[in-house]
Amino acid sequence: MKADDKEYIYVDVALPVALFMTFTYKIPVSYINHLENKELIGRRVLVPFRNLGLTGIITGFAENKDLKSIREIYQIPDKKPVWSEDYIQILKNISEYYVSPIGTTIYYAMPEGLRWKLNRKTGNWIKGISEEKIYRPAVVTLSDIPHLSEKARKLLEFILEKGEVDRNQVKEAGFSLNTLKTLIKKGLVQEERFIFREEKSVKQPEIKYQSINLKSGIYLYKNQTAQNRLKQYIKLGLSVIKNGESLLIILPNIATIQKIYPELKKIFGERVFIYHDAITEKEKIKIWFSLKETSKKIVLGTYSALFIPIKNLKAIIIEEEYSQAYKADRTPRFDARRVAFEIFRVKKDISLIYASTVPSVESIYMLYTKKAKSLSRKDIFKNINKKPEISLKSFSYKDLKKELIKAIKPEEKNLIIVNRKGYASFLYCPVCEEEIKCERCDIPLKIHSTAEQKYLQCEICEKRYPYIKTCPECEHKLEEIGFGIEKVGKILKEKFGDNVSIDPEKNASITITTSVTSRDFVFGIYDRIINIYPDFFLNIPDFRGEESFFRSIALPYFKVSSKYIIFTNHPEHIAFEALDKKDFSIFYKYELQNRKLTDMPPYSKLILLTFEKKGLELDKVKQIFQEWIKKEKISSIEYEGPFFAIFSKVREKNRFQILMRNFKEKEKLKELYNLCSKKNIKLIIDVDPRQTY
Repeated sequence: MKADDKEYIYVDVALPVALFMTFTYKIPVSYINHLENKELIGRRVLVPFRNLGLTGIITGFAENKDLKSIREIYQIPDKKPVWSEDYIQILKNISEYYVSPIGTTIYYAMPEGLRWKLNRKTGNWIKGISEEKIYRPAVVTLSDIPHLSEKARKLLEFILEKGEVDRNQVKEAGFSLNTLKTLIKKGLVQEERFIFREEKSVKQPEIKYQSINLKSGIYLYKNQTAQNRLKQYIKLGLSVIKNGESLLIILPNIATIQKIYPELKKIFGERVFIYHDAITEKEKIKIWFSLKETSKKIVLGTYSALFIPIKNLKAIIIEEEYSQAYKADRTPRFDARRVAFEIFRVKKDISLIYASTVPSVESIYMLYTKKAKSLSRKDIFKNINKKPEISLKSFSYKDLKKELIKAIKPEEKNLIIVNRKGYASFLYCPVCEEEIKCERCDIPLKIHSTAEQKYLQCEICEKRYPYIKTCPECEHKLEEIGFGIEKVGKILKEKFGDNVSIDPEKNASITITTSVTSRDFVFGIYDRIINIYPDFFLNIPDFRGEESFFRSIALPYFKVSSKYIIFTNHPEHIAFEALDKKDFSIFYKYELQNRKLTDMPPYSKLILLTFEKKGLELDKVKQIFQEWIKKEKISSIEYEGPFFAIFSKVREKNRFQILMRNFKEKEKLKELYNLCSKKNIKLIIDVDPRQTY
């Protein structure tokens, strides 16, 4: 919209506040006339809000008004809009789908460096520009590390738990950057930084790949090795660049980006761009506007790269599409897979590819119902040169050390998959039949071990407790139940010393990890893989437990050349039949039948409501929920609950949940949110939850 001879233009602005609305502001026409680019929708504006100064995004035009109550913007800080109009529509769709305030949805979709705030004392805008790096553990466990302060030890535990973190995550978790520097100096944590340059006119290397064209639509790329998929992405990239378009590849973590970036760089040179949360904010902003203005690019990114309005975008690939890394664990709780679908739905003329070696049940369902087409023409099992021998062994905690050492061949390349974190699962009293729990969160405390001592720690609030040997109630001897990567790491270090590593890049004879999932490109091929008790996934109180179990045993099969040993107490499970017969459809048909019988996704749409407050009681949640149903005149609703959440107490706050099925009036959930806010109850609305606990 161009400015006319009126005094003001009135605009709707989305602000980062927990309200389901936009706010009207006015912009002087004289201000707009001085702008080189006069597009307003998608622009960032700095505005007054109550007694604050906030960054907002213009989402539309309001009716012309002349009211004294409507405030004027402070400033339009950018030369061009952050988003194009079609992306503003995409963000609106995401906001509506996830019942998330439009302001917070848009705020968290843009780079942190664009989220300015006004410093009321100085009158200056805090621009949030910072240098970002990525940090990874350089050790397997804490077992053999003496002389660490408690803060340093807790931070190292945190980094081991996450696998990779950036500085924001370190600060948000309550740790000091000085403590992080201490760990780096001691060689316990590795620091990495990514440097990018602007595109230059350079001679591209000779291309040996043939390009492929792909019509618009939704596709599933399954049962292929990661390297085979990468070859196809290169062909697709050549095609889109030849046509003056761009390709976006979304990956579950930065480690995977690191792995495939050099391969793409060889082919596409300076046309390859990387975008993720560990690069500097200044670089992020530069990349953002560069991709918005120029095409013929290959973009590798994590979750956040989906929100970049890439010019002439032709195809989106969601790699390792089953990964839980794609579901945000903070509000707004949107999912990268759905965001990609909304982009596809609005743009219409692009291709959307969901890809993985062992795809999600939902993706297979899309294939069976012809909502997606298959890109896999060959049976991968026929292309494996050397089929590994599969051996199922009975598992017992008592014999774990002996059987594990016997199974390893140090002269070969071994991968040990532990499936559990920490040292052991928990302490258990066989007399009281109770676990030792966190007094704040009411969940079993995980056992950890260091060179100096064992201790207990809550996985939710991270409070540490001293290790105890007898039950505080009956004084009976407690039992250690379960095992984790720390215990297995200690066993292997004692026997094999420096041949044991947590880093697959070190090429050690024995590599130890908790999981191969979400790191398909990171792990190469091993002579021997030992998978310890994947049965753990069958005990998870979630409808995706069996799917996780199947993936945990199936994915390593593609990584082993000689011997695949699985310690399990469920050899009769249908997942092993599917693996043995090399026919994954056996499991998928079984699982889809179960999902249909229990009315779980993909046969239903779920919304998980979580109510949190200190001292909150079950009856109060029932009362609020029934009050909302009556007030909103909801006649048709299917739900379970309220019930205690699996983690029924977190940081002294009681938690209750309600699981809703196929609720079509999501708009009315906004009123439930407002009702809870008035009573100081935190309500988390999780549409399409990845877990139901």
